[in-house]
Amino acid sequence: MTEPSHKVGTKLLFENDRVRVWEMHLRPGELSTRHIHDADYLFVYLTKSKLALLRESEPIETSEEPAGFVQYTDVGPGIVHAVENVGTDDHREILVELKGPSRSAHPRQPETNEPR
Repeated sequence: MTEPSHKVGTKLLFENDRVRVWEMHLRPGELSTRHIHDADYLFVYLTKSKLALLRESEPIETSEEPAGFVQYTDVGPGIVHAVENVGTDDHREILVELKGPSRSAHPRQPETNEPR
């Protein structure tokens, strides 16, 4: 299997020594590249979205979230996955990577602005 990409979005919008800011745009049925999150990150959905998270050796996880959904993730040594838009509308999000080592030794349960 090929190494995962470090391109965690579809377009890099901004980068400095502390952060990388990405746009992620997926049309219905579109699959992102298999990529690695090796920096803690947060994202904000700009659109209501239904996505499937595809990770190696794990069941597919599908979620539907509203526009304005926010999630923060400590990645530990890294998280590898791809994302598929399984909804009927375009998915758009802004993703911000925090450069530097993760503040956690292991991936932690993501924090969100929605009750779970």
